[in-house]
Amino acid sequence: MALFNRILVPVDGSSGAMSALHKVIGLQRLTGAEVFVLCVFKHHSLREASLSMVRPKRLTMPDDALKEYATDIAMSAKQSVIDHHVPRDRVRAFVKGGRPASTIVQFARQRECDLIVIGAQGTTDETSMLLGSVAHRVAGGAHCPVMVV
Repeated sequence: MALFNRILVPVDGSSGAMSALHKVIGLQRLTGAEVFVLCVFKHHSLREASLSMVRPKRLTMPDDALKEYATDIAMSAKQSVIDHHVPRDRVRAFVKGGRPASTIVQFARQRECDLIVIGAQGTTDETSMLLGSVAHRVAGGAHCPVMVV
């Protein structure tokens, strides 16, 4: 039995998430694990959405625009893993709506992930001194080991 069979890497387009993604590529090569790329978009109110920098190609509901943006991030991350010679059938991308930390923890449990690799800081908490709030919550709530990069 391999050390890791399923590795989850949450991505949000940040440099921290890209560092985590590159760490996962190395781990996948060592273990042959399946890689789950997950991008979580947070629901915004209509007022928050009107102030958003995320602009869809066509005007739709705010959550649809956020989901489209999250899908672009997830698919780009998946392609990056494949471009680093990880077999296409070992990489899957997912997009979920919800609170980032709890959605990541729940996804990892449902998919029976052996490891979560997450960036220390993502796009949600750039002012944190040491550990972003999402990474901190994931590390505290996960059923499996969490590597914070």
